[in-house]
Amino acid sequence: MAKKTAPNVYDLSGEGIAVTYSTTAIDGKPRLTVKKGRKTLSFSGAQIKTLDAGIGTLVSVVLENAADKGSTSLSLLLPAIQLADSKKQSFRTIGITTVARTTIVGPGAGAQQTYKTIALRGSAQHADF
Repeated sequence: MAKKTAPNVYDLSGEGIAVTYSTTAIDGKPRLTVKKGRKTLSFSGAQIKTLDAGIGTLVSVVLENAADKGSTSLSLLLPAIQLADSKKQSFRTIGITTVARTTIVGPGAGAQQTYKTIALRGSAQHADF
C-alpha cells in the first residue's frame, strides 16, 4: 500500500500572479511569496494567517496597509490533499483579493470590503526541511 503524506509546499499561478507557500521551512516558520509583474512580496511566520474553514485551509497575508485608505489582502483556499509516495499533485483552487476600506475618521457608509476572485492552478508536494 502506498504511503500517504500531506503536502507542505504549494506552487500556484493564474491571472498574472504566482504564489509559493510552504507550511514550514528550515527555521520551522511558514513562508509565502507573491509575485505579480515585477513586484515580489515575501512573508513569514506570524505575517501569515491560516484558518481551517471547513471547505479547506484559508491562508491569508496583508499585501498593503495604509491608515487613511485601508488594506489589501490575499487569501488562498487550499483543499485537503494526500500525496501518494510523496509525489507532486496538481490541483485547482481560488485566491481572493480583499480590499478593506477605512479612513482616519472611521468606517464610512456601505460595504467595508470588496472581493476579487482569482482562478489558480498549481501543485502540492512534500519537501523535507
